[in-house]
Amino acid sequence: MINLEANEADRILVIRMTGTISEADIDGAIDSLQERYPAVGVHLRGSGPRGTFNMLVDWQGLEGWDMGAKTLGTVTSRTIGDAVRKIAVLADARFADELPRLADVATQAVVRFFPTGSSEDAIAWLRTA
Repeated sequence: MINLEANEADRILVIRMTGTISEADIDGAIDSLQERYPAVGVHLRGSGPRGTFNMLVDWQGLEGWDMGAKTLGTVTSRTIGDAVRKIAVLADARFADELPRLADVATQAVVRFFPTGSSEDAIAWLRTA
């Protein structure tokens, strides 16, 4: 399952993934994001500090992806362009090899892993300039 939440005050998009992610989960997340924020149907570009945002990718409950399922890049890279400045990933060490793929999602973004249970540290990092 994929849950998307927008913390608009802090300009943080939270992507929470739990269980085993299927193609249907990803398609549903994209549809939900486009329904809630119609502008994501257009390729977003960063423009000054208010034109950018950060992402918190919460994989604390993630088991993995179904064989052949698209990755997180599908949820975001088609729409975010260079608008993402930072990506904080909450995950255990078994997902550390995902760093290069996450860096491809938003090539202008800084990606940093945080260990499971470090939500407050991840959010604090995202809030810093």
